[in-house]
Amino acid sequence: MMADNNAKSTGNTNQDAEIDIKTADMNAEMPSAVIGHLGLIKTMSVIMAVLIVAALVTIIVTIYSRMTAANAVKEATEIEFVVPADTRIISASDADKGDMLIVLENDKGQMVWRVDGTGRVTQKMTVIAD
Repeated sequence: MMADNNAKSTGNTNQDAEIDIKTADMNAEMPSAVIGHLGLIKTMSVIMAVLIVAALVTIIVTIYSRMTAANAVKEATEIEFVVPADTRIISASDADKGDMLIVLENDKGQMVWRVDGTGRVTQKMTVIAD
C-alpha cells in the first residue's frame, strides 16, 4: 500500500513540476503591469513635478505681490496734499484703481482733480462760471 501511495505522489510531483515550468514560462513572457506601463508612470511623474513647481511659483509670486502692494498703501497714507491758498475742498470720493476724485472750489469756479494712490495729481479739470 505504501508503494501505491508513493507512486501516486510521484506522479503528482511530475505534474506539479510541469505546471510550475509552464507558469514560470508565462511569467517570463508577460512583464508585470508596473514594468509594462513604466514609460507612462515616468511621464506622469514628470508632469506632476512640473505642476508642483508651477503651483509653488504662483504662491510665491502672489505672496510677494501682496506684500509690495501693502507697502504702497502704507506710503500713500503718509502723503501731504497741497491745494492753492484761496481754495477749499468741497468733496472727495473714490475712483477706479485706487484713485481719488477731489472737488475744489475757489473764486474762479470749481476744479476736479484726479489723484492716484501715491498722491500725484494725474488729471485736472476746471469748471468756470460765466
